[in-house]
Amino acid sequence: MIERQDGLCRLGGDVTLDTVPGLLEKIRPLVQSGVDTLDCSAIANVDSSALGLILACKREAAAQQKSLKVTGLPPSLLSLASLYGVADQL
Repeated sequence: MIERQDGLCRLGGDVTLDTVPGLLEKIRPLVQSGVDTLDCSAIANVDSSALGLILACKREAAAQQKSLKVTGLPPSLLSLASLYGVADQL
């Protein structure tokens, strides 16, 4: 699930290997059009591909010379980020 509200994009549901390709396809144009905050508080289940999605969104924003703030990271995702050494990039 993706909801846009002005400059905020809310990501919810499962963010896993099965869902990330479709989510990225929907989020990328939102980041290009000015979304500056990615709210992850409604995410239910994650795997390591969720990190790839978030980092891809941040790279997309950087390519547009913008920054993307990530909020509401669930503990399971923060744990994965720490495990993979990318927590500081989120």
